Amino acid sequence: MSSAWFHVRPAARDVWLVAEPSHVNSWLVAGRDRAVLVDTGLGVAPIRPVVESVCPLPVDVVNTHRHFDHVGGNGEFPRVLAHPVPTTCGNATERASYLGWMQEVLDAAVAYRELDRRYLHLLSADSDPRPLPDGLERWVDPGPPSGPDPEPLADGQVLDLGDRTLTVLHTPGHSPDSLCLLDDRDGVLFAGDTVNTGPIYAQAPECDLEAFAASTARLAELGPDVALVAMSHFGRGVAEPRYLVDVAEAFDRLVRGDPTVARRPARDCAGDEVSEAVFDACSVYLPAD
Repeated sequence: MSSAWFHVRPAARDVWLVAEPSHVNSWLVAGRDRAVLVDTGLGVAPIRPVVESVCPLPVDVVNTHRHFDHVGGNGEFPRVLAHPVPTTCGNATERASYLGWMQEVLDAAVAYRELDRRYLHLLSADSDPRPLPDGLERWVDPGPPSGPDPEPLADGQVLDLGDRTLTVLHTPGHSPDSLCLLDDRDGVLFAGDTVNTGPIYAQAPECDLEAFAASTARLAELGPDVALVAMSHFGRGVAEPRYLVDVAEAFDRLVRGDPTVARRPARDCAGDEVSEAVFDACSVYLPAD
């Protein structure tokens, strides 16, 4: 199922990917009685009608963290839950920088689509960027946050959806409030920005590399409890459980100061210069200095 901006598809039993292709993924998971929407995306287009088109149950929102690309649709829902540690949601300057990045992605996609069609065959509806909606000037400076104040979530707290529970895992590193959700029934790990298959963002002032290493090690130790990893960014939104080990090993090498880790200059989605630490399975953005 697709709309002008979102792409939606089933990813597991009663789990749907709600993608804003090439930007951010939200995840809808349903039990017998209730559903949880894991993050609400950028907010450039209404997400609630898309969610309601695939799931008739009452829907609560859980934010994996409160960066602006994960909370944009919070105001469309009556109940939001998040970790209580305060984290910035992004100001107009950050949003304007990201809007520039959106346009850069669209411009680059023209040539990439042709190369992919001829040689690579990697693009899918999950990852092929959509044209930007109208009225994004209002999105850049939306005013004060709308919607309910988030109800606090604690590490180890269990959310009961009826025949399905989600366990909260506090996983700071990308931000102090970052959390993951583990589906105790089917083993789907909703990883937020703690794990991604593109570059993992650890370059911002609020990032904590040692906390990141501890959090990713904790996820890797979940072992057989995880059957699928569901992530927030880039074209490969799902990964096998082994990927958690790969990411944990990468962060372990970084905190140990492994001199063999290759680095190269890069730019993040705000256009800022960063240092990209490159590993076989993933990469990590670090401060440029």
